[in-house]
Amino acid sequence: MKKILPREKALLSGIRSLSDDEILALILSTGTRRKNVFELSKSLIENFKLDELAEMTIKALAKVEGIGLAKALRLSASFELGRRVYHKELQPFDRKHLSAIFYNLSQERKENLVLIMYDGAGFHIKTEVIGVGSLNSVMIHPREIFEPIFKNSASQFILAHNHVDGRDEPSKEDIRFTKNIKDIADRLGINFVESFIVVKNRAVGILNGLVMEF
Repeated sequence: MKKILPREKALLSGIRSLSDDEILALILSTGTRRKNVFELSKSLIENFKLDELAEMTIKALAKVEGIGLAKALRLSASFELGRRVYHKELQPFDRKHLSAIFYNLSQERKENLVLIMYDGAGFHIKTEVIGVGSLNSVMIHPREIFEPIFKNSASQFILAHNHVDGRDEPSKEDIRFTKNIKDIADRLGINFVESFIVVKNRAVGILNGLVMEF
């Protein structure tokens, strides 16, 4: 049986029926002498996460084997268009967006510290995993939090980390770390909105006591 091509599949079943590598194949349009477009798109998926590709500059994308400047421009434009649409759908400090981040964090088997950055109006700019620790702790220098904030021109931020033991009470280390980050943020004029402890179906704030069910 002949394999249906991404373009035909999209026309028959809609663009949402395509896998990630099929969508990339449509965007890239052509391959190289060594790889056809389907092999090239699959190799991209195998070597990069989509969010990594989305954050790469045009020059960085162009240096990836098989991409080049023309394909890098098409990829970068596609990711930027998606960002603009997604940004319009969000509300300031969107609860659904936060809930999705918290749910993913609650599924991790090791402790992760996540930085969620916002502009002055409270619209999401970017989310980064700042650190992955042992089963009970993450050791992070404040510089690792504030460098991405300055790099992305964020005015406000939320921190969140999961407790794999299921307890939503902050440890002494959690409280001390949060206070230190708050002091630095205040001196820099950056709004530290909240620092959440994430457990199953629940996120509890250390800084202001905010509670979110998800």
